[in-house]
Amino acid sequence: MDMEEFQEMYASESREHLDILNDALLTLENDPENMEMINESFRAAHTLKGMAGTMGFDRVSELAHAMENILDKFRNQELSINTEVINLLFKAVDNLELLSSDPDEVGDLKGLIQELRNYTGDGSAEDIGGSNIPQNNDEQYFNLNEDELEMVEQTRGQAAIIKVTLEEDCVFKSLRADMVFDALEDLGELIKANPSIDQIREEKLGESFQILFLTEEEEENILESLTNISEVKQIEVEIVEDVNELAVNEESEDSNQTADQDSTSKQDKSSSKTQSLSSRLRSSSTIKVDVARLDSLMNLVAELVIKRTQVESVARSYDLDELEKKLKPLSKVTTDLQDAVMEMRMVPISMVFNRFPRLVRDLAQDLNKDINLVIEGEETELDRTIIDEIGDPLVHLIRNSIDHGIEPPEVREEKGKDREGLVKLSAFHEGNNVVIQIEDDGGGIDPDVIEEKAIEKGVATPSEIENMSDQEIINLVFAAGFSTNEEVSDVSGRGVGMDVVKNKLDSLNGSIDIKSEIDKGSVFTMKLPLTLSIIQGFLTTVADQKYVIPLESIQEIVDVEPEDIQTIRQEKVIHRRGSVIPLISLRDKLGKEDNLEQQDEISTVIVEIADDYYGLMVDSIIGQQEVVIKRINDLSENIEKIAGGAILGDGSIALILNVEEITIG
Repeated sequence: MDMEEFQEMYASESREHLDILNDALLTLENDPENMEMINESFRAAHTLKGMAGTMGFDRVSELAHAMENILDKFRNQELSINTEVINLLFKAVDNLELLSSDPDEVGDLKGLIQELRNYTGDGSAEDIGGSNIPQNNDEQYFNLNEDELEMVEQTRGQAAIIKVTLEEDCVFKSLRADMVFDALEDLGELIKANPSIDQIREEKLGESFQILFLTEEEEENILESLTNISEVKQIEVEIVEDVNELAVNEESEDSNQTADQDSTSKQDKSSSKTQSLSSRLRSSSTIKVDVARLDSLMNLVAELVIKRTQVESVARSYDLDELEKKLKPLSKVTTDLQDAVMEMRMVPISMVFNRFPRLVRDLAQDLNKDINLVIEGEETELDRTIIDEIGDPLVHLIRNSIDHGIEPPEVREEKGKDREGLVKLSAFHEGNNVVIQIEDDGGGIDPDVIEEKAIEKGVATPSEIENMSDQEIINLVFAAGFSTNEEVSDVSGRGVGMDVVKNKLDSLNGSIDIKSEIDKGSVFTMKLPLTLSIIQGFLTTVADQKYVIPLESIQEIVDVEPEDIQTIRQEKVIHRRGSVIPLISLRDKLGKEDNLEQQDEISTVIVEIADDYYGLMVDSIIGQQEVVIKRINDLSENIEKIAGGAILGDGSIALILNVEEITIG
């Protein structure tokens, strides 16, 4: 048995149940009568406890068990739901998350577990599982009720009691039990177990357990099917001559009520049989794949695209028409394969968004603010690599909106606003990009305050600011070291500024834009590529070097005649379709020598960045091409203007331009 594989499965499934707990508790705080959420949270805690017991994680099991008892009180309406108990349960969830990711970071949990037990009226140091754990399973009791007896009598085959004794040092007893159930599955029908199915699932069993089994197989066949299971010490099979002897004993009916609840029939055998982590995965219509394997597959597809491009280049160079014809179907298959792999890597952005209701709830409590979080577009899909990277920037932006943006309730009331502030988190597709917006109805960003702080912190000089528009001044919040917070706190991010957000987005070939109005609120708009691996772009040349301009930024390509170029405020511009478009020489931006030759027409790529248009002047346009992005680790002065490199079909290197940095950086 590969224990590492089981641990990975446990970690993955435990995260899912912790997410369920978080969501359910958030709902219950606002809707305490929601029985569906109460039951959902109880099942999640119960499953976590059983999974942890199966894996031998005692601290997790004990903490989940203490939570389960409180949630059971909710179910039975023996305990009312209030903010205090919800805070305590959230504290337990936070510790469970730490235990599943970094157990070394979790200290002694006795105090927390005692707090949870105090809520259930049990201050004693209760052992995990309580007094219902059968310590000795030698007694043959199953307490069949009338329906179960009737089912046994109507089913072909003989009843047998199978006693399984495990090795004394067996660690994962419930997994061994599950292997026994799997081995017996094709040989007959499981009726009941002693201890019960639930108790076995939760690791509440001693060194042996018994199974009441209906089968037409010979005793030798049953023994043979079970003898190869490791850590099983002994198998005993006893044929039951009279199943009525196993009927419910009135005197023991109450004491064995738990066991009575585990009866099963052929119709629902799959739901009563113990389902370990592995068996649940086997029955699923989906499989979980390590992200590293998807990365490897994506890299192979990227290399295939490069090789295909190289072969196409050879075919064109030598005018091999027949080869070019043969390459067209290959090109289509390669593109389809690339699309399929890209689709496999796409995951809903809800993976990130789902953490924010809890974050907003806790921040609102810490800051004594009333916040309504609205989430839209959580089904929008994005590459898994980008999903893993955008969590921290989004956390920073949401913290910023709540801490800096939303006013305290009494201030909002004085302004004629609702006491409850609004934070809206939304995502949607826009061409080959995903747009994420964080919008609030707070106080907005005051350019005068930004201006004062920028001068104070040396971000800009008074003369520089004098020539800036209000929007340009607001954009100074992205400058390194800029912060308007006077006090360092956990909420403010301990002095970390918005430059961290911008740097992260730049590394992802993304962008961020701010729109703000005083006393109306602010909107932060993040624009991200769907993928970081393969892009469409236009191949250009500048001073004998090839550059790729990403297609997503391009609006059109035009040839500009020198006489059409005008100068406004010492900047070259052109008029096009009623708009004034600034011209940017890539030779100047990239530190290349000027082209001394007079050109009749200047090839210009019109790009759109943050709702503004710019014309990038290049030496020549080669054409549209699909390229594979390769990271460049270089410390040269122009590296911030380069998003990566690409290997072309002829083996030469093209540099991919960071258009935003070139135009407004």
